[in-house]
Amino acid sequence: MTGWIRPVATAVAIALGVSSCASINVNALPQPGNSYRDGYDIVIEFANALNLPDRAKVVLNGSAVGVVTKVALTSHAVDVTARMGSDITVPSNIHAALQQATVLGDIYVALQHSQADQQAASALAPGGRIPLTQTTSPPQLEDTIATLANFVSSGSIQRMQNTIIRIDAVQPPGGQGGIRKLASRVAADLSDLSNNMDAVDQLLNSTSQTGDVMDKLRPIYADWLSPNGQEAFYRAGVIGEGIATVLPALGSIYAQGFWLVPLLKSLVGAMGALQHSKWDFEREAPAWRRIFTDKFLREDKYPAINITSIVGPDGRELSGNVKDVLRILGAAP
Repeated sequence: MTGWIRPVATAVAIALGVSSCASINVNALPQPGNSYRDGYDIVIEFANALNLPDRAKVVLNGSAVGVVTKVALTSHAVDVTARMGSDITVPSNIHAALQQATVLGDIYVALQHSQADQQAASALAPGGRIPLTQTTSPPQLEDTIATLANFVSSGSIQRMQNTIIRIDAVQPPGGQGGIRKLASRVAADLSDLSNNMDAVDQLLNSTSQTGDVMDKLRPIYADWLSPNGQEAFYRAGVIGEGIATVLPALGSIYAQGFWLVPLLKSLVGAMGALQHSKWDFEREAPAWRRIFTDKFLREDKYPAINITSIVGPDGRELSGNVKDVLRILGAAP
């Protein structure tokens, strides 16, 4: 009886030992570094947390302030539980992101202060959450590979090579000597520009004044761009088209009108003779006027009548009787 009990007991002991070893998790073993056992937990929501290792670091302002203790999948996000140090204060408006220090380095949680909201915010209480709107997840590995493949296969590398070749082609001939000559010329131009900054200032001032004048003339520009102004421009274009049609005809008349040259010269001579005759007439007119007024029309110079003597039919002098004189002249009844 005892002969078979001993093997059975040995088999049971071995089975229990194997099952206990199978339940051992490497993460349950003590690990080096601060475990923040005296701290508090916060939950950070990420859209995805691929490749986030267990006990990943939580970094704030470049310093490790906590460690990831749990990653759980929910219906709309991934809840990452982080144990923070007891002396660490995490603002409620903090921003969390999954980052890598190097290409092959482990992913860690970086806490960053919000750049959009600089106001002081309350601290997260133990068990508090950083919502999904305040977190940034790393890009999917498949998306990164697809982007890299698109970059390689789209000819970007070839275009970069062609750009470098073109840049090399536009270099001045002569190698380093040509480059030095070009650099010295550019330096001379810049020196000349610095010595004539007053001219540049004057140009800028003139440009500014032109802008001010244009700003003052904005009502005129608005009138030009109004329907009435556009109609006026259209009519001016129609008139200009007519003038452009007439001008070639006038040009042909001018080109073939050499026969008019003698006529025009005769007209110029006639107009000159008339002008000289006018000048002569203006010089002679006062003399003729004096002849007629002084010799022939003296009464025009002295139009008054001086009555010195009035003798009646009977030979009697009547100039002394004013009433009779006026009656004779018809000036009195």
